[in-house]
Amino acid sequence: MADGKTHIPRQHKRVSYVNEVEVVDLGTFRCSDLSLGGMYLETVQSFPVGDIVTVRFKLRHTDEHPIRITARVLYMHEGVGAGLAFVNLNPHDREMIEKFIDQNA
Repeated sequence: MADGKTHIPRQHKRVSYVNEVEVVDLGTFRCSDLSLGGMYLETVQSFPVGDIVTVRFKLRHTDEHPIRITARVLYMHEGVGAGLAFVNLNPHDREMIEKFIDQNA
């Protein structure tokens, strides 16, 4: 590429997902997209790349219980947001997210 960066194709389909996501013990942030592999949080707060965080969110406001997932900070766009990669996604949450993505793609 002309900018010298290597393009890495995404492993998972992503969908627009504008919703509040709690990063446990750090606050609530706006999420802009979601995939089976992770999510993007809009935040001016900086998270160290590589840190492990726990996120909690409902796919739909009508869901009875939130999903709680461990995630690793994959990259940081300073002053804009952070890309999170899900770690050890359990089968139930994986199925719920996969169904949500299929219905909203």
